[in-house]
Amino acid sequence: MTPAGATILTAWTPDPVSVLVLAALAWAYIRGAVRQYARRGELADWRPMLFLGGLFLILIAMVSPLAALAREAAWLHQVQGAILRVIAPLAIFVSRPQRLIYTGMPKVLRRGVFARLWRDPALNRLGGLLATPLVAGALNIAIFIFWILPQTQDAAVAHALAGFAERASELAVGCLFFGVLFDARDPDLGGTRYGPRVIMLISTTLVMVVLGVALTVKPVLFYAVYPAGPRIAGFSPLDDEATGGFVNWAWVSMIYLMTFILVFVRWNAAEVRAYARAMNFTGSNSAALMLPETAEELWLIVTPRNKRLGLSLAIIPAVMMFLAIATVVTLHYRA
Repeated sequence: MTPAGATILTAWTPDPVSVLVLAALAWAYIRGAVRQYARRGELADWRPMLFLGGLFLILIAMVSPLAALAREAAWLHQVQGAILRVIAPLAIFVSRPQRLIYTGMPKVLRRGVFARLWRDPALNRLGGLLATPLVAGALNIAIFIFWILPQTQDAAVAHALAGFAERASELAVGCLFFGVLFDARDPDLGGTRYGPRVIMLISTTLVMVVLGVALTVKPVLFYAVYPAGPRIAGFSPLDDEATGGFVNWAWVSMIYLMTFILVFVRWNAAEVRAYARAMNFTGSNSAALMLPETAEELWLIVTPRNKRLGLSLAIIPAVMMFLAIATVVTLHYRA
């Protein structure tokens, strides 16, 4: 039965693994931030707030009453998944916490464990493969589709171990996705190129829209594990599942679309840094000749790229609208 009234405040999910991992990350980050402040005397205020806010959101999704409510209503189950797969990882990796976490770790972990892992060729190859837009985007989409299927979602709600596996896998692919998307390294210094990052984001957004619309307008129930009668917020079972679809195609896809702004801001800043490095380069004359010296030369270089990018972005809303209409029409006439 759905927890009601004041009892919902006590419906916490016992999950010591999540609590301990989050507490360790917060401790390492704060320790690293204190060390950086002691050395440099500067630390952006918004970064710690964003990182710790992301950890807090994970805690809410994993152990708070939301985790109990997610077993009672499909739309809250989708809210829980959106926090773990999108919102919390986005907040964490926009803050770029990797260096502070590493700095705040005990020396035995930094030099005795992680240093050895990073020197392992097999692990380096595996990490390099996972940290590509193609793999990260595909895994993010695959995990979303896998856990939204009726059989797997019913199992995740009905069985604690399957539910933990769902939450852990959603958080893992979300961190991988946004870790690649907001790779702090510039492309000319070994980081991921921004074009593939944008394509990864577009592909994921399209999948969210299509599947979200399909769940919203479907005429039959998909999931058998939730209560048969009226559910949380007074939704009927069909409205409950439709609201879960709406969470994905409206709210989650909107977050992805807003993320485009952050990606393009980072892209512009990376190109400015790359240009500054090139201007300060003291190597061969042939390399210097590749730099534009006049506005006309700059336009000759960037115009083809800008046209391709503009065309790609113009196609996005057209494809999204076509897929949404096709999905609605297909479901309507099959019903």
